[in-house]
Amino acid sequence: MCPIGEGHRRVPCCAVRWLPALIILGFLVWSYHVFVYQICIKKVSDYLTIGLLLFFYHLLLFMFLWTWFRCIFVAPVRIPDQWKISPEDVDKLKRNDGIEGASRVLNYAARNLPIATCTIDGLVRYCKTCWIIKPDRAHHCRTCHMCVLKMDHHCPWIVNCVHFHNFKYFILFLFYAEVYCFYLFCVMVYDLYLICGFEVTALKNQHSWNILQYLVCILFNIFTVIMYTVSLLNVSRNRTTMESAYATYFLLGGKNNNGFNLGYFVNFRDLYGDKWYLWPFPIFSSRGDGFSFPLAHDRLKEVRTGNQKKDNQPTRTQMYKENMNRILGIHQPPFNEE
Repeated sequence: MCPIGEGHRRVPCCAVRWLPALIILGFLVWSYHVFVYQICIKKVSDYLTIGLLLFFYHLLLFMFLWTWFRCIFVAPVRIPDQWKISPEDVDKLKRNDGIEGASRVLNYAARNLPIATCTIDGLVRYCKTCWIIKPDRAHHCRTCHMCVLKMDHHCPWIVNCVHFHNFKYFILFLFYAEVYCFYLFCVMVYDLYLICGFEVTALKNQHSWNILQYLVCILFNIFTVIMYTVSLLNVSRNRTTMESAYATYFLLGGKNNNGFNLGYFVNFRDLYGDKWYLWPFPIFSSRGDGFSFPLAHDRLKEVRTGNQKKDNQPTRTQMYKENMNRILGIHQPPFNEE
């Protein structure tokens, strides 16, 4: 454990990192007590109703825990050595010979790699901490201390990055979290009916704790709905949270927020896979390997054509790419010839 803070107030990093997960665990313990003991055992008298309530509750709880644990314990995959920058090229990059010098080194280092994205200056993306060529959609996580494939964000609720190999699990985790909270809320409404028959004026002082529990459940419902809706919107556009916050630049096409957007149906199939019977379960079924991704070539062409209509001059990205291709002797066909 690495301590943080100064002086005598030093807190273990792992304790701080696991605090959000402990909050979720506390909520589950509280909700289990409320649902099973306070409602089903103490207030529901019909055994068939109790059985049905408990069956669906434990089913949702199991799926919630299964997806949550998969999100936590599926660690990011280490990027293979073929993406590493050689020590000689690292020394050249550290000398800071300018954009042209860096571009020459990086283009040569990435000559056999499936790279489609670049920086705003048209350079091949690389990590100055890991000293690797970054695969498309990969980013360095300061918390995990490594470059992460298709990094969405580092999520404190799962004490892990949301990345290519647990992306599906995270979306399912949010889905089952919302269904679990909504189911709990519906049963709490039924509990309110058992207490006062929806006559709020009939509530007594001893029911103030019940009201507080209803409010807590509503807050968790709102929180999970927002998280799931935002994440689902990103999936429908085939964007990560990082790509929604920061624009993506492509070697051919320039700045484009829809470079990976293949359409709603294909986007969801890329995440959930081709085997529909695996979609509801946290079992890896996503398409691809996390290192390269299919591009929406038509959308890239549209953006490039639109830029040419506004200004017929080549973009900075295109100029750097063409210059480096000449230096390396690489023939690259024009974009409209693809």
